[in-house]
Amino acid sequence: MPAYVDVLLVRHGESEANAAGRFASHTWDPPLTRAGSLEAERLAQQLGNAPIDHIVTSPLVRAQQTIAPLARLRRLSPIILKDLAEVDLGQWDGRRLKDLETANLPAFQAWRRDPESNPPPGGESIVDVGHRVLAVLAQFLKTCEPNSLVVASTHADCIKGAVLVILEAHGPAARHIWVPNTGQLLLRRFDNSRWLLVFSPPCIPRDPVADFG
Repeated sequence: MPAYVDVLLVRHGESEANAAGRFASHTWDPPLTRAGSLEAERLAQQLGNAPIDHIVTSPLVRAQQTIAPLARLRRLSPIILKDLAEVDLGQWDGRRLKDLETANLPAFQAWRRDPESNPPPGGESIVDVGHRVLAVLAQFLKTCEPNSLVVASTHADCIKGAVLVILEAHGPAARHIWVPNTGQLLLRRFDNSRWLLVFSPPCIPRDPVADFG
């Protein structure tokens, strides 16, 4: 089996933007709600015994606040990777989802059907997000020892985009992926540059029986 490093992608806890039903990417950087802070504490308890070697995070406040309890528990200093930041929402940044739905804008309806072919005006496509997330992670993983575990605090569309790129899927498939607050996905990066989705907790034995050829 080729050498590999595991990356546990974690979506941030509930933010003030989530609670208000508003988009937030570049012009507004809301913190976690009280519920989101409790989710962050539960995340730390859940992952407290996992064999974590490094923690990386989006630069946005909600992502940093989500991973902070785990970082304190494990006495690790989170490393900020700017390309783990939220999808660029262009002209919709800061707007309420309900208002965009009510306005029935053709661009918004097209985005709801296919976020790859119809990104927000002035914004970023879901697959472009996936490429930048996987690229920055691949670069960081070059600095890690084989069989390390990295926890990455990021955003829902970042996780969706990464899945689409790995599976070579298209933008409409993003509408069939749901990433709840503090939802997690384990990725494995082999030294031959191959990515693998792993359906198991991060604390399992490191060498499951499988054909990775």
